[in-house]
Amino acid sequence: MDSVAIIEIHPPGTARQAGIDKWNQQRATRGAMKWTDQTTLRRIPRFCEQCTSETIAWPAPATSTLNGVGTTLFGGADPCTRCGSVVKRLYFCVLFIPIWPLPARFRIITLKRSITGESARYVGRRFPFSADDPYGLNTRQGWFATQYKAEADAAMQAKEAALSVPAPPSQLAEHPELRGERYQQAEDYWESGEFDHALPVFEEVLAAHEAVLGADDIATLQLRQRMAEVYLEAGWPAAALALAQQTTHHFVRLLAPDHPYTLLALDDCIVAREQLDGPGRAEIKALKAELTDVEEDFGEDHPRALRTACALGMAQLICGRVERALHELEKTLGRSERSLGADHPDTEHVREEFVTACRFAEQSGKLDEAQAAVSARERVHGPDAPETLMAMGDLAQHYASSRRHRGEAVELLRKTLERCERALGPDDPLTADLRRRLEETS
Repeated sequence: MDSVAIIEIHPPGTARQAGIDKWNQQRATRGAMKWTDQTTLRRIPRFCEQCTSETIAWPAPATSTLNGVGTTLFGGADPCTRCGSVVKRLYFCVLFIPIWPLPARFRIITLKRSITGESARYVGRRFPFSADDPYGLNTRQGWFATQYKAEADAAMQAKEAALSVPAPPSQLAEHPELRGERYQQAEDYWESGEFDHALPVFEEVLAAHEAVLGADDIATLQLRQRMAEVYLEAGWPAAALALAQQTTHHFVRLLAPDHPYTLLALDDCIVAREQLDGPGRAEIKALKAELTDVEEDFGEDHPRALRTACALGMAQLICGRVERALHELEKTLGRSERSLGADHPDTEHVREEFVTACRFAEQSGKLDEAQAAVSARERVHGPDAPETLMAMGDLAQHYASSRRHRGEAVELLRKTLERCERALGPDDPLTADLRRRLEETS
């Protein structure tokens, strides 16, 4: 990350500075209460730069055995003196004895060991398939050779394409007032390992960057990525996850999925989830607690509350709580449009996550989830928007797949076709498609 310094833009005594001071004081007290008795919280080690560059961000596989039969990570080659990681291969084992090497090799930092069959815990990064053939599997089996070569070629092409994409120019050079001692103070705290002291200063600096440069300026996004790292080191994985997810989205949009900035933010997402014991109930619980705290201190329209609510909605979607996810993301999108504006980059992030949740619900094959998605689209996009009309047509297909609901399918298609003809015209491709569906269903 390029070094960027900043002076304090909000002088003491202003309403915003008073809010920052209040937040810092409350967070310090709340943080002590929140984590003192939480023995499950672990500060996840980070991989060094060299180990990161030669591997791919990938959660280490869960390993467990039943009566000695299952999977295990075996070996300990090439130990790294900087981050302490070692190279292990995933094996299928019988009677706790590794029998067959599986085509997956990882750099591993062990968090919890087990020799009793209980699942061990690791943080890991996977080697690309092209570098993962010490046993000659890709010469004995043609499928492995094809798979390895395809992934290696794709990875190389993606890396070359990502590196060739120039970063959009930052507006930082036009604002020399943003180069000052306040940012340097935060960096000094960071370098000395005083993360609790660095956190409030970085938050202040980030707010100033967002106000002056914008939310999707490269300098702002790099600062957000650093903030996610500070949250991780300070023991706030839920805040780190929400910020890293948002930052990753912006880097993908502005740069590329395989750009180094994007991969670094994605790594922060993985590490945050490791601290929260992976996607699941623990992640949802932590995000809910974080959201409650931020809303109490700053209100539900604060940018941090909005990104936390968005992360909560996506966590619920991953866990199969589809209707809850739709409800959370719809609320968050409305608040973001109201407080940040419909064209704000962070609002666009929430909008895309909402659309993702809708598509998931519409393709899940569950009628109640598809109905919930159509209703949510109708409220967000409007009853005559193409997105809503297309979703209504897909819902009619759900109805048509059951004889019991065929009548409802015909009625819904007629209603949708009337809206489409009125809003888009009789010659629109969507109108023609709905007309065809109605003829086939009637």
